Amino acid sequence: MTGLDAFLDLFGNITVLNLVQFILAIVFIVIIFKKVKDYLDDKKERMIQEYEKNKERDRKLQIALEAIDQYPKYRQQSLEIQQHLEGEIQELRKSQQENTRRLVEMEETSKRRELNKLRDRLIESYQYYTNPKRNPELCWTRMEAEAFWGLFKDYEEDGGDGYIHSVVQPAMNLLRIIEH
Repeated sequence: MTGLDAFLDLFGNITVLNLVQFILAIVFIVIIFKKVKDYLDDKKERMIQEYEKNKERDRKLQIALEAIDQYPKYRQQSLEIQQHLEGEIQELRKSQQENTRRLVEMEETSKRRELNKLRDRLIESYQYYTNPKRNPELCWTRMEAEAFWGLFKDYEEDGGDGYIHSVVQPAMNLLRIIEH
């Protein structure tokens, strides 16, 4: 037996149809293998993505758990800050009350001084216009009268009373107004 006889003995019964079937079977196996490989690669990729997502979620969860563990410390810090701020607020309140008291005191002093100035000017006018030596005709102009009564009104609005009403006002009402 020669090599050709051995070949024919081994492969002699194979027809072209058998050869085509064999090639188609190999192509089918290759296609199925490729599809299975693609499916497994896709599945592997999804599993990796899922793993990464879970890993990130676990990392965030760990951070949250660590923050929760720190809650008592944070709460204590918050309470200390709150107490500090309350103390400062109390100090500011006291300071504001003191400033308000001073302001009221200053306003009262200023009002009293203004009232004294008005009283002094009213008395000066009274002494001048009701003095027969300085004002023999006991008269004044309309402009002088309006100025006096404007000061008198301010004096009353600032709480002035007393002898200005009982002595000065009646005497000034007796003055005659002249037109110039």
